[in-house]
Amino acid sequence: MTLIRKFEPKDAEAVSSIIRHTMKVSNSGDYPLERLQPLMDYFSPEKVLLLSRERDCLVAEVDNRVVGTVAIEGDELLTFFVHPDFQGIGMGTQLLEQIESIAVANDSQVARTRAKPCRCDCATPGASELARVQSGRTASTRDGSSQSSTQTQPT
Repeated sequence: MTLIRKFEPKDAEAVSSIIRHTMKVSNSGDYPLERLQPLMDYFSPEKVLLLSRERDCLVAEVDNRVVGTVAIEGDELLTFFVHPDFQGIGMGTQLLEQIESIAVANDSQVARTRAKPCRCDCATPGASELARVQSGRTASTRDGSSQSSTQTQPT
C-alpha cells in the first residue's frame, strides 16, 4: 500500500539515499557521472533536512519504506525523485498530484522547474506533464486557461 505524506526529519537519510541512487541509476543515461556527482554529494542527509525546513516536502512510502520524494518552494518544483524500482507504476504521478494540491492551496498558478526535460518517453501522465512543463511548452492551468512556462537552466 502506498502512503503519500509530509516529510519528517527521520526521513532525511532515506530521502538522501533515494536522490543519490536515482541520480546514479536513472539520470546517468542523460548526464555523465562526473556531472552528477556534485549534485549527489550536495543531497546529504544533513542538507535534505535543512532544505525540508524551507520547502513543502512529501515522501511516498510503501510498506514503511520511503521510495520517492517531491518538494516545492513557492511555485517552483525543486525536487522530484522516485526510486528506480518504483518508477513506471504511477508513484511519481501520485507524488505530483499531492504536491499540486499543496501548490493550489498555496495559491500557486503554475509550477516552474529548473530542470531540463529527460530524453525518455515517459509513460506516466504526471511525468509527461512535468516534461512538457520543463520543455517550455504551453501547460494548462487549473482554470483551463493556458500559460507558457519559462525554463531556467540548472545552476
